[in-house]
Amino acid sequence: MNIAILRYLTLVLLFLTYTSIASAQRSGPKAAIQSFYAFDKSHSQVFSRKNIDARKRWLSSELYKLFDKELKREREYLAKNPTDKPHFGDGLPFQPLDEPCELKGKTYHRTISYGTVTVKGEVGNVDVHFKYPKACDLPDILYAVNMELEKGRWVISDIRYFPGDKSLVEDLDRKEY
Repeated sequence: MNIAILRYLTLVLLFLTYTSIASAQRSGPKAAIQSFYAFDKSHSQVFSRKNIDARKRWLSSELYKLFDKELKREREYLAKNPTDKPHFGDGLPFQPLDEPCELKGKTYHRTISYGTVTVKGEVGNVDVHFKYPKACDLPDILYAVNMELEKGRWVISDIRYFPGDKSLVEDLDRKEY
């Protein structure tokens, strides 16, 4: 092969590698959260190892460890209380329960939208809104998704739930089951 062609192909490959890395770095917290919720909404919400592992790439290593701890706690609790509903018996805690709203013979579900995004260095926050149509007359729910840069990727480090101002990390790190 001609040396000039080989150099040209090498430059093209380097350029493509550089642009894909730069693009990934520019994507930011909002793009990561949009990707996460696109996946989360289209997959099972059952609180299980399989479903947590399926979302692992979007979770900080610390948050993943807390989920691992919770799975162990749940197993121990259910071994002693097999007929009780586990703490996360309603499913994964990344979105509100999907309770439909019925209006004039039609069924509506919450829609998701993304609000304020803040970034300070390697920490970010994305406001995620879950809303029904106004006619449903049901309150909106806000999740403030805390993010951090980990190994060059934006990952979820915590979620604050509003109303109520509760935190996923606080819930997972609670003392009592």
